[in-house]
Amino acid sequence: MHSEPTSSGKIAVVLDTGALLAKYYRLLPRMGIDVFTASLAVSEVKDADNRQALLEAIDLGVISVIDPDKHYLENALLAARNTGSINKLSTTDIHIIALALMLKERYNNVVVITDDYDIQNTLYGLNVSFKPLRTRGIIRFMQYTVYCPLCYYTPSNPGEELCPFCGIPLTRKKSSQTTTSQGAL
Repeated sequence: MHSEPTSSGKIAVVLDTGALLAKYYRLLPRMGIDVFTASLAVSEVKDADNRQALLEAIDLGVISVIDPDKHYLENALLAARNTGSINKLSTTDIHIIALALMLKERYNNVVVITDDYDIQNTLYGLNVSFKPLRTRGIIRFMQYTVYCPLCYYTPSNPGEELCPFCGIPLTRKKSSQTTTSQGAL
């Protein structure tokens, strides 16, 4: 069941670990924008300076830490499998994508700040906007087929690189592509 967005006029900005490390939240205006991240992304910020700045931003309410519901995690995993990005995404990446999906039900506009091409590609397939930090961003939506070249096992878990049956590296082959109108959405 989809509910109508309740935070009309505001933009939800979701920060991945790279955006947290870049302290991107310091560059955002305070009016009209709500900033979010997932607890797994927070846990990936290890160095003392960045961690202290991040925890202060959380304490001050600049960033809200929300973990996505199971339903959205399942949808994010399915989308990652469908695009063939499942083995290139971490569990944290899946949580960031799922959080964006969850926030789409409360906000008219959700933007994920990420330089990760596989996150961008998966978001594009889900019709979720993204903004790269230091890269150009994807210019094409790509669909890949990921499989074991020996036994044709298809991965279902984030980050799988080796076939659990054969022990050999999984192959990722481009199966289709669509050019985006301006690269990043």
